[in-house]
Amino acid sequence: MIHDEMLDRFGDIIESDLRNVFALHKESGKKYHSLIGQVYEYLEEFVLRRGRRLASCSTLIAYEGYHGDIDSKIVRVCSGIELYRHAILIHDDIVDRETLRRGGETLHKVMGPDNEQIGLGSAIFAANILHSMSLLAVLDSNYEPQKTNEIVDLLAGGYTDVNESQILDLLFEYKELSVKEWKVMASKRAASLFRAAILAGAILGSAEERDKVLLEKAAMHIGFAFDIQDDIIDTFATRDQYGRDPCGDMSRGKKPLHIAIALNKDKRLASLMQQKRNLTTEEVLFVQDLIRKCGALDEAKAISRNHAKEAIRLISETKMIEENKAFFISLIKYVDESLEWYK
Repeated sequence: MIHDEMLDRFGDIIESDLRNVFALHKESGKKYHSLIGQVYEYLEEFVLRRGRRLASCSTLIAYEGYHGDIDSKIVRVCSGIELYRHAILIHDDIVDRETLRRGGETLHKVMGPDNEQIGLGSAIFAANILHSMSLLAVLDSNYEPQKTNEIVDLLAGGYTDVNESQILDLLFEYKELSVKEWKVMASKRAASLFRAAILAGAILGSAEERDKVLLEKAAMHIGFAFDIQDDIIDTFATRDQYGRDPCGDMSRGKKPLHIAIALNKDKRLASLMQQKRNLTTEEVLFVQDLIRKCGALDEAKAISRNHAKEAIRLISETKMIEENKAFFISLIKYVDESLEWYK
C-alpha cells in the first residue's frame, strides 16, 4: 500500500536524523553528569523503538507535497515533531498507568525498575526535556525566523491543547460522560497532533492559505477517525494482535467514544468500570458483547467513517502533489477499512 511504502522510506530518514540529535544531547548530558547522560540514552532507546513515525512522516509528506523535494532542514523539523509526540506519550503512559509501549517497557518503568517514585518522577522530567528538545530541533532547522516562529507557535499551541484534553480525559473517569463532551475532549487530542504535524509541513512547504485551511480541517477529522479506531482496537483486539489485554482502557475507568455511547444505553457497564481493575476473560467477553448488542460499536464506527469521508474530501480539494495526496487518502481509507476487523 502506498502509505506503507512512504512511511517506511521517510521513517528511516527521520530516524537517522534523530540519532544525530540524540548524539549531541548525550554528549552534553554526560559532561554535566553521567546519570544525565544515561537519561538521554533511555530517551533515545524509547524514541527510536521501531514505529510508524506517522506524525513526523505526515509533516515530511505534506512538505514534499508542496515543495517538491525534501532537505535536511525539513528533516530536522520532523525530528522535532517526533520528539514532541514522544513527550506527550510519556506523560500519557504515566497518567494511564501503562507498563508497555511498542514492545518494551514504558519510560517510567525503564527509569525506575526498583523504585516507583524515581521512575515516575524521572520520566516526568525526561518528557519535559523531550519537549524542549523538540522546540530546539525546530529552531535548529535554519528556516527563516518568520517560518520558524510560526512552527514553534503551532507546537506550543498544540501542546497546550493536548494537555487540556488529557486533563478532561482524566476527569471524565470520575463522572458521567455524554457523547457531546467526549467530542469536545477529543477535538484537542489526536486531532491536535495531526493538525500540528500536517500544518508544519504545509507552512514550511509554502502551501497557499486556502490549502492550509483545508488541511487544518482535514487534520481534525483524521484525528477523530484515528482516536475512535484506536479505542475500538483497545477494547476488541486480542493480546496477540495488539500486545495488550483487551478492555485495558475501560478497566482503568477511561471512557472512549464507544464506551460513552454504551454507558448511555446500558447501565450494567458502569458497575464494572467503577471497580478500576483488570477484567476477567468472562467479563471482557460480556463487555464486548454488550457494546455490540446495544449498538454502541456500530454507532462509533459510523461516526469514525463520517470523519474519514470528510477528511478524504478535504484532502482531495488541495493542490498537493498527487502522490503525496494519495498517501493521506490511502492512510485514511486504511483506518476506515480496519474498523471491519472488529465486529
